[in-house]
Amino acid sequence: MNQCKRIFIVGYPGSGKALLANTLAEKLGWQFINADFGLEFHIGRPLTEILGSEGEYAFGRCQSEILARLLTQENIVVATDASIANHEKNREMLASEFVVFLQVSTAVQVERTERNPGSLLPVANLNTFFDTLHAERDDLFAKIATITIHSDAHTLEKHVASVINKAEQYGDINPNTTELTLDKKDVIFFHKSLHVPVHLSEQQAISLKLLAQGKSSKEIAKAMHISHRTVEGTLAKAMELLGCTSSKELIVLYHGQP
Repeated sequence: MNQCKRIFIVGYPGSGKALLANTLAEKLGWQFINADFGLEFHIGRPLTEILGSEGEYAFGRCQSEILARLLTQENIVVATDASIANHEKNREMLASEFVVFLQVSTAVQVERTERNPGSLLPVANLNTFFDTLHAERDDLFAKIATITIHSDAHTLEKHVASVINKAEQYGDINPNTTELTLDKKDVIFFHKSLHVPVHLSEQQAISLKLLAQGKSSKEIAKAMHISHRTVEGTLAKAMELLGCTSSKELIVLYHGQP
């Protein structure tokens, strides 16, 4: 089976690429990388007008070098530049990756841009500017996308869930193994009321650590390759050992450790 080691978010200014990528990274315990240079958005001009045809080509080659570097890494979620699909080499490199096309309508782009202006220069007609980008790139993004999500509605949690579900269909999501490493402070805790040291088993310690990171029982189970019922039983035993009556008390105890 394939393994999903990286997620690339592609799309237009105003689509919310960085927000989605950052939220996904937090949810998965991966690293968020912002590779969106935002030249078009901040200057309010098409890339060819900013750099010229030769400059645009050189910029595309630079993006290819960055992509090549990113393809050697794992457990990353990358927000890409809006011009990433313009360069054929970039499209070839992304064709075998897990790519999310975050689509957005011109009307919503204009609304978000006017609410949070980012252009350093006046833009004569935002509608024309964004319509031009759509006409040029919609098909290019669609061809490299593993999944397309329409971001007009502010349903971030739903978008995150859709991406993760699709990634699981695509292949196993590569867990961040750093989450499963333990320090001494992750294993030895003091009883909530008796204040005596309690040594947790490795499974109990990992389950508690992931719980304290905000993971659900099902997410912990997936990371540890065990059933969620086993996780629930493991956490229940940790509660008993530490004198806690709820998972909330466990989390407070975890974060209160020196």
